[in-house]
Amino acid sequence: MSFESKLNPLRLSVVKYSISKCSDIDLVVDAIRRGSKFQRRKQREIENEVSKILSKIKRDRDKALIQFERKFDFQKISTAESLRVKESEFREAYSKLDSNQVHAIKVAYEQISWFAKTQMRRFARKKLVTPLGFEIEETYLPLERVGGYVPGGNASYPSTVLMICAPSRVAGVKEIVLATPPRRYDGRVSASVLVAADLCGVSDVLKIGGAQAIAALAYGTQWIKKVDLIAGPGNAYVTEAKRQVCASREVLIDGLAGPTELLIVADAHSNAKFIAKDMISQAEHGNITLCGVVSNSKELLTTVEEQVLSISTESIRKSERLEQIRSSRLFFVKTSSMKLAIKFARAFAPEHLEMMTSIGKEEEEDLNTAGLVLSGNFTPPSSSDYIIGTNHILPTGGTARVSAGLGVENFLKRVTIATGHKKCLARSLNYISTLANLEGLPNHYSAASCRFETGE
Repeated sequence: MSFESKLNPLRLSVVKYSISKCSDIDLVVDAIRRGSKFQRRKQREIENEVSKILSKIKRDRDKALIQFERKFDFQKISTAESLRVKESEFREAYSKLDSNQVHAIKVAYEQISWFAKTQMRRFARKKLVTPLGFEIEETYLPLERVGGYVPGGNASYPSTVLMICAPSRVAGVKEIVLATPPRRYDGRVSASVLVAADLCGVSDVLKIGGAQAIAALAYGTQWIKKVDLIAGPGNAYVTEAKRQVCASREVLIDGLAGPTELLIVADAHSNAKFIAKDMISQAEHGNITLCGVVSNSKELLTTVEEQVLSISTESIRKSERLEQIRSSRLFFVKTSSMKLAIKFARAFAPEHLEMMTSIGKEEEEDLNTAGLVLSGNFTPPSSSDYIIGTNHILPTGGTARVSAGLGVENFLKRVTIATGHKKCLARSLNYISTLANLEGLPNHYSAASCRFETGE
């Protein structure tokens, strides 16, 4: 494995690796994912600060919530009730968007809902009879109340609203409440976020950000009712807060979403401009986003890097989120064969895996460690971010190897009812006796056999 770090004139973080044998793969994966000592130290500081915020919200509730919103979101508020978005603000939001913008949000909502409805078919009520004769009834019921976190402040993410609310609404959740940080100083929420929330039938939108929002949703306050599950991405403080409230068993969470990830598998025939554009589009998220390409073609990798720098130069002239792109980490991995490139992709287990090669469907289906596989030249990550219907809240940090993105199943609880009859229990007595004795639990057998004693 060879390693080269290059700081270009645009101050983009560009790192290159080379893989010639299988034993290099894990080393490169670890090198790309491993944070700096500063980042690890910062994470420990975040853990401590979040713990204090959670404890204070749990203890002082509304009083602490008001204090934190004044401190972190610069809200000039005196009561916690003023953190709720008013009906007039929803009406005003529609006046700030044109018809094309509202229509686009509606179409995206319909696409995501359509896919969620197809997912729901898997969760139809089932009634089964076991080989021994027991009856099992399996039903999936929606959670009562779900909390969604939507990043905000100076940013606007109506698509995140849709990704949380459409599947939860299709699943049958009765109450959906969203928390999102308002713009600093004026305390207002993005119009597009409010329109998306209204179209989804959201119960309440709360002008609350950061760890304090997660605490309010998890614990409840005098005026905020606690939720059953919290879904949605956020910054490091939000993610750590979700981790801590879940670990304390206060509430369920959808997962711990870290910075955005994109890995593109390419070969000599891939379109370098498409690859570079997709990398830059995801790098716009900033926050140490990981965007990379793996290929057996040195020429392609060189061309892609040149294209990335060219696109970034255009961004400087147009001032299009250059600082966010600079805070991302771009990486290029050269492999000695496409077989090694595929193995690297499996090991890296990215949030988004884009396949821009001509490999067979069987090989592509084997790439099942990614959060979402985007196949072909005409499935850019931006299409799945907005309009395909698949969810863009996906596992990161390598967890895609064993977990999936947000879906209707996150908002459902499986309820199982087992019913036995005299004949099927009688058939089972010998097995119950043997297994109970193996585990040294004789009363387990006695509880079953007493039903067949004389006089019972």
